[in-house]
Amino acid sequence: MVSVPLPAPVPVQVHPDPPIYQALYSLWASQGRTLPGRRDAEWTRLAAGPVWADRTVRVSGILAPWAGAR
Repeated sequence: MVSVPLPAPVPVQVHPDPPIYQALYSLWASQGRTLPGRRDAEWTRLAAGPVWADRTVRVSGILAPWAGAR
């Protein structure tokens, strides 16, 4: 078996966000919105909530836990 040397890894250049995006991120953060690269607190809260598997019905193909069992 012939051993072939691997090429040297290419360094990754990380550029800071342009000022327009920094301003947008600041605005979104002040409004409580989800930001790229950060956890979505509302999704975490909703996903941790109760499951209504025994009371879920299908209404027009949509799961509707609020509709109650019929």
